[in-house]
Amino acid sequence: MADYLNLPNVENQNRMASALEEIARTNKTTDFSNSPGPKVLTEGDTTAGFYGFVQPHEFGTIEGNPVSREEMSASNLALALGITQGLVQNDKTAWMKFHRNGDILFHPVAPLRSRISWNALYDAGAVYGDGTIGVNPPNGRAGDTISVDGSNNAFVIEQIEDHWRRSGANIANVGDTIVARGFSNDANNGEFIVQSITDYQIVVSDSLVTEEGNKDVSVYNKEDAVTQDATVTIGGVTYDVLLLRGGDSDPLDSYNDSDRGLVGSNSDWNNLVLPLHERAKVGNWNYTNYAGDVDDWGIGLTDETLVTHHTVDEGSYRWMQETGDAHPSRRVIRGYHGASYGDVGYSWGTFTSRGWAPALRQRS
Repeated sequence: MADYLNLPNVENQNRMASALEEIARTNKTTDFSNSPGPKVLTEGDTTAGFYGFVQPHEFGTIEGNPVSREEMSASNLALALGITQGLVQNDKTAWMKFHRNGDILFHPVAPLRSRISWNALYDAGAVYGDGTIGVNPPNGRAGDTISVDGSNNAFVIEQIEDHWRRSGANIANVGDTIVARGFSNDANNGEFIVQSITDYQIVVSDSLVTEEGNKDVSVYNKEDAVTQDATVTIGGVTYDVLLLRGGDSDPLDSYNDSDRGLVGSNSDWNNLVLPLHERAKVGNWNYTNYAGDVDDWGIGLTDETLVTHHTVDEGSYRWMQETGDAHPSRRVIRGYHGASYGDVGYSWGTFTSRGWAPALRQRS
């Protein structure tokens, strides 16, 4: 697997650095923190803006790791977070520094790990970064495909491939405690003991009230819930560790639309990463509908640099936060067929293409 600073060659790096310095001279400082890297936005604004690139050594050392593993790298960051699943990729990749909705955010140029599941990242508390259990714990289901049949005291899922007992994502067994959230009738929210379970319904002992589903609904096994509060301290700076948002809502709304619900102001991928890509200049994306209207920040990164095409290396599919609304046991992934592409994958999948590229959000 590659172990290099994942940026263009030295000549192009120097050219990019000079261009960024020239742009910075005309802009004002927007980062007054002690975070590493440039302090002046070169493109965009504090809602979605780009500072420049940061090399791993600029972060400083990782606190809490053994002395021999304090250097900032993909492998040492995983060690600090207790992430062991998968295979290290691009151990010394550079990072991109952004301003996002008022926060300083770092994201690696290339994936740090492949063959890793979304579930493993969730179990490490490193998906949502909000201090809650998140929208949809592993093996849970979310969205309006879930309804309630009061006549049978059952939670029902539409007869799609992501049924309750799908291999790899069995939501519960008889006697387990499930949690239901987001229903309009309070009788349908709370903890319930599973009395019986089939592919398409979970019968509980409590009395339920018939109700159609809605986008805010989620049903999950209580034992699968983990607080999403992973942090790491590097060079004296503490960061929340999370995944980028690959779509505009969670769950998506809707995967069956022409843009697959990936376009909008809430999509970190579209608003931070795609403007750095060479295709932003003319908009000739492999999947224009999934990219939407993207600003060109003039950096010119490629699918080879970002490892966002499967012909480049493993980990080209990046895990994102969201659940797919049409496939409620799957999570959003971006890349694989180029940076603009988006899809949903089984949350338990550990395929060679599945990649981890975390966001480090500086704590104020």
